[in-house]
Amino acid sequence: MKTEDLIRALAADTVRGPDLRTTLLLGLLPALAIAVLAVWLALGFRADLGTALLTPVSAARIVLTMLLGVIASRLALTLARPEGAQTARLWPLAAIAVIALGLLAWAYSTTPPEARQMATVGKTMTTCLVTIPLLSILPVGVLHYTLRHGAPTAPLRAGFVAGLAGSGLSAAIYALHCTEDSPLFYVTWYGLAIAGVTLVSTLISARSLRW
Repeated sequence: MKTEDLIRALAADTVRGPDLRTTLLLGLLPALAIAVLAVWLALGFRADLGTALLTPVSAARIVLTMLLGVIASRLALTLARPEGAQTARLWPLAAIAVIALGLLAWAYSTTPPEARQMATVGKTMTTCLVTIPLLSILPVGVLHYTLRHGAPTAPLRAGFVAGLAGSGLSAAIYALHCTEDSPLFYVTWYGLAIAGVTLVSTLISARSLRW
């Protein structure tokens, strides 16, 4: 190799690619916009959305799933770095789970026994379990793409938080349509949909994010 070629190769090697945060935002924002548009066109937003957003027990599902998505996205960025396995803290995710389970316990204790089954099963269980994973495909794909451009040293953990992030944000978007206001319903079925997406994301990451 000539000296000039070596210098050019070394210079090219020092050129930094796009920041991972920028990469994530440039992919995630359009993916979420598409999800919002899909819910609006295919399902429609609930007619009383404004009232629902001002009702604490109804708004809680949007707040909790949005928090889950944002916190898990930040963790994904942390885990995209080689030192992320040592610095990432997962306890905020556990805190959200505890709050959700607390809401579930509260709803169970305050719902009359004869109404608990209907409140849990609801009328849109299947729609929920199908729609949230479908809406999650693009956001989770963007998160995996971002992670692949980093250097994750804990691929399973990175895939886990990517699944939580994408499905959490997608669940928040689906909640704009959903009229099932009982935590017995949304903690149960949103939770199962998020868990399913997260499991698939984790399994995929075992191969796709391994060096």
